[in-house]
Amino acid sequence: MPQPRNFPTHPSLQRSIKGNVTRRVLEALHRFRLGRTLISMTTRFAISQTASTKIRDVTVQYSTIEFSWLKTRFEDIETLEPTTLTWIDTLSPNSVFWDIGANIGSYAVYAGLSRKMQVFAFEPSPFNIEFLAKNIWLNNLESQITVIPIALSDKAAKAPLFMKSIEWGNSGSTFGENYGERGQPIAVEFEYHTIGFSMDQAVSWLQIPQPDYIKLDVDGIEGLILSGGKNVLSKVKSLLVELPQFESGQELVKSTLTQAGLTHEKTAQHNEIWSRL
Repeated sequence: MPQPRNFPTHPSLQRSIKGNVTRRVLEALHRFRLGRTLISMTTRFAISQTASTKIRDVTVQYSTIEFSWLKTRFEDIETLEPTTLTWIDTLSPNSVFWDIGANIGSYAVYAGLSRKMQVFAFEPSPFNIEFLAKNIWLNNLESQITVIPIALSDKAAKAPLFMKSIEWGNSGSTFGENYGERGQPIAVEFEYHTIGFSMDQAVSWLQIPQPDYIKLDVDGIEGLILSGGKNVLSKVKSLLVELPQFESGQELVKSTLTQAGLTHEKTAQHNEIWSRL
């Protein structure tokens, strides 16, 4: 018979004396009905918290929980990915922007607020979609940002979504192929089967508008996704892609973009910008 499964204890409850004490208190409370009610109500209160920050000159509201990636994705965005923000700042207002690997929406929200763009946010992780949707709503962007809760690949397929972590705001998931940004298998903490399709199929099947600009950051299968978007890429004005850290992945990204008529414009950190000159 299959072994019983349990979700892992959050690292913040294991790393420190404070975390361990908190975990033991929660475990003690969980033994009693009143304690379970208290934990449930506290959880509901915790996931309803919001905060505000400034990304460059743009004030952004976001949903947050202490000791999670949710705050980092917004508060540290200038430190983590300044090149991405600078690239977004150069894009034409009111254009169509695809954010592939949108996570909880920091770049999608920034593009919507700063450039008034129509954004299509692709994010298959169920643990991120909740906060992506909340962040869109908090910033009154529901008419500008469309969530596509489906994985992209090179073709339509039913396949597993492999996840390194179920923490909110985490990254490192991969669809269909179990390899990460270095080309090595990821340590899978959670997985489920879902449906994915290609960029070209997103346009032809779902009538999603052709993008003027694409941001692609999926930690490993960037080349696979690009190879399923030859028609889409032939009309894209500019694209920012996180380059995989293994040779075959890099070659697939570069050859696909070159064949689409795009030219490498700039390398910054682990990202490359390709444009139609």
